[in-house]
Amino acid sequence: MEYSMLVQAIRDGVQERDDLDWKKELPNPQNPNARVEFAKDVAAFVNNGGGLIVYGVAESNSVAASIETVNNWSDSVEQRLRSWAYSLIQPPVHGLEFVQLTGSSSEQAIVLSVPASPDTPHFVFQNGTIRAPRRYGSHTVDMGERDIEQAYRRRFEDRRNNDRLLEDLLEQATLGINTGAGLWMAAAARPTRPRPSHTGRVDRADAQAILGAFISQNPFLTPGSGSIEADVNPRPGYRKWRSEEIRFSNKTVVDIYDDGSVALAVKAKDAALEGFDPTRDIHVMDAQSLPAHICHLARTTAEQLSVLGEFEISITMSSPPGNPIFIRTFEPVINFMRNREELAPIHRFVPVTGILESTGPEQEALETVRGLALDIMNQGGAMALGNVYLKDSV
Repeated sequence: MEYSMLVQAIRDGVQERDDLDWKKELPNPQNPNARVEFAKDVAAFVNNGGGLIVYGVAESNSVAASIETVNNWSDSVEQRLRSWAYSLIQPPVHGLEFVQLTGSSSEQAIVLSVPASPDTPHFVFQNGTIRAPRRYGSHTVDMGERDIEQAYRRRFEDRRNNDRLLEDLLEQATLGINTGAGLWMAAAARPTRPRPSHTGRVDRADAQAILGAFISQNPFLTPGSGSIEADVNPRPGYRKWRSEEIRFSNKTVVDIYDDGSVALAVKAKDAALEGFDPTRDIHVMDAQSLPAHICHLARTTAEQLSVLGEFEISITMSSPPGNPIFIRTFEPVINFMRNREELAPIHRFVPVTGILESTGPEQEALETVRGLALDIMNQGGAMALGNVYLKDSV
């Protein structure tokens, strides 16, 4: 997006639509109604599938008329607007993106990209009242009871579809793998705002860049923990690139899809410890590092392919039929591997799910990683993570 596009929009007399709104200036914090009006604008767009709010363009009869330079933009203003949206809209809207456009001299405009959301309808709370606004052409109207009912129906149907798509990614990652030969872990991440199909195939160079960054230092793992190998020369597949790395008895599969989805399948390592059975035992380091790997892969892909919004994450494990899974932990002082009798057998691993922001502070992403890892550890009877393998701060 470039400033020249706004100039051209004024020349062409581009009209506001249900996914485009021209605004002369930013919300004025001195106006007592500004915070609610801003929240209403954001909720209206997200309830209608997303769109753009452009600050710095005056309109006449809903048509772009002139540039009005925005002079008071700063990080603190952005944070204030984000806090207004977060505090007044339920469910909260994630993935708001502010883009600063600058002209040849001192002209400046701010574009707010409001994403589509899997959690519609979103409501605005004001003085004890609840409203569900949405865009209708160039206007904002309140949703009626029937509109709200249909929105909830779409939300639940979308969730079922997304669950099926995540399950399919996990299945594709392990397709053709002899999962009966040992214990396998698989994880998948799917963006809630997939990369548009009109952008075409992911270039091989982009896939190689993603894989190269993926096997570099993982920001969520402590030094020397949970290292992973991946072949940086992937082969093409159906609307994806696949990397397969085989080292001795270890194997790693990475899928990078054209829509920005990613999947990862890893054979659990044989810890080469006395009493360790690779067909039913998983080292605690492997169990905790898998969430770090899939989140690192997803955010690396988002950066390389300019994928915005959130990723839905799903993680699962499988062992040969009849073998329960044991997450082998250690006594903290003597560093002695606990016997299986002291652990909780996992007869059926329940897939662990979560939401990951594609961009933003690494600390927030780390909290997602640790939350996923804790869900895994809880299934194995452990109540805490510690910071031996996963960092507790970045």
